[in-house]
Amino acid sequence: MNKNDCTKEQLRTKALELYKNNWNVSEICKTLKCSRRWFYKWLKRSKSNEAQWYIAQSKKPKTKKKKIDPNTEQLVLETRKQLMLTPYLQYGPQAIYYHLKMRDITPPPVWSIARILNQNQITHKKRTDAYKSKGKKYPYEYVLCQQMDFVGPRYIHGNNGVMRFYFLDMICCDTHYAQAPVLENLSSINVCYSLICFWKTAGIPDFLQMDNDLSFWGSLNKPTALGKVIRLCLLHKVTPIFIPIREPWRNGVIEHFNNTMQGAVLNSQRFDNIQQIQEAAEKFCLIHNQCHYYSCQNGMTAEQYRKQLNYPLIPLGEDYTLPNEHLPLCEGEIHIIRFIRSDLKFNIFGLSFILPKETQYEYVLGVIITHEHTLKIFKEREFITQFRFILY
Repeated sequence: MNKNDCTKEQLRTKALELYKNNWNVSEICKTLKCSRRWFYKWLKRSKSNEAQWYIAQSKKPKTKKKKIDPNTEQLVLETRKQLMLTPYLQYGPQAIYYHLKMRDITPPPVWSIARILNQNQITHKKRTDAYKSKGKKYPYEYVLCQQMDFVGPRYIHGNNGVMRFYFLDMICCDTHYAQAPVLENLSSINVCYSLICFWKTAGIPDFLQMDNDLSFWGSLNKPTALGKVIRLCLLHKVTPIFIPIREPWRNGVIEHFNNTMQGAVLNSQRFDNIQQIQEAAEKFCLIHNQCHYYSCQNGMTAEQYRKQLNYPLIPLGEDYTLPNEHLPLCEGEIHIIRFIRSDLKFNIFGLSFILPKETQYEYVLGVIITHEHTLKIFKEREFITQFRFILY
């Protein structure tokens, strides 16, 4: 029998007729040019006692989506409008959910709020350039950790011509408490002043994680002469961490904050000078710390979570100032994380160390122990090798 000569219904009934005539299933499938899965599907349907079992059933959903209550929809839309009237407040589905909850109003689920916004066409398109994994586990996570990152350069056309500036964003990964000072250049001394200001409020962390900006490390000409930022960290028993090269998503908390902060501050008004930008950034951080709710913190803001968590970081004294003399190199560790490629090179700001074959296409951790002047290499927690690393 030619399959093309039959309708779909005829083919199904013919298959079952052959089966009732004791044809082998393989022979039926071969003759009708059908799969065994297809045959057993209609065999099962024929046993359902339905008169027209051979007719395909509609794939239309059996249930309809519940219609959203008009009052609920109006409440969500009005709440969004209220949030948008306050500069720097978030107004997405999650922000609306927690705002209603703080007003002792039982909110609809976040997904329902998102549907309301989508139906009214007042949502923003999400970015499509998602991170693509190398297929390798990234085994290095830290607690009591802060992240730091430069954003910029950015430019404003003010009364004095074109001015260049940078944001130096800092955030506590455990509480999302943040600060974003505006700097006119990338000098390490400015980074140190900003860190001291942040630590006086947020407390001194155990770890400070950053990318491989030269301002954070020191110099390419003398990579073993550590710069002011590292020395300041070691002075206060903070372990600096340098993430893999060209992998900014390893600083995911601060990168997300960067995007949110820039979009809110730079699009809020026209600026004539850097002082105005600094004031706007300070206002954004104040609202962020006091009014932005995080689902990962049980719907609490950074300030609320710090109090409930009893965040165990001791703030730097208010009267502390950066020493005028050369900062000493104190005992401690510096962590450098790298992804090792086919050349087996572990790169540290211009210095290269050849590693064993077992580290190829793996993430490894280099630990510089300052008082021993050594660089120790680990793959996860397994010690691999070590090198002499003279610091001065």
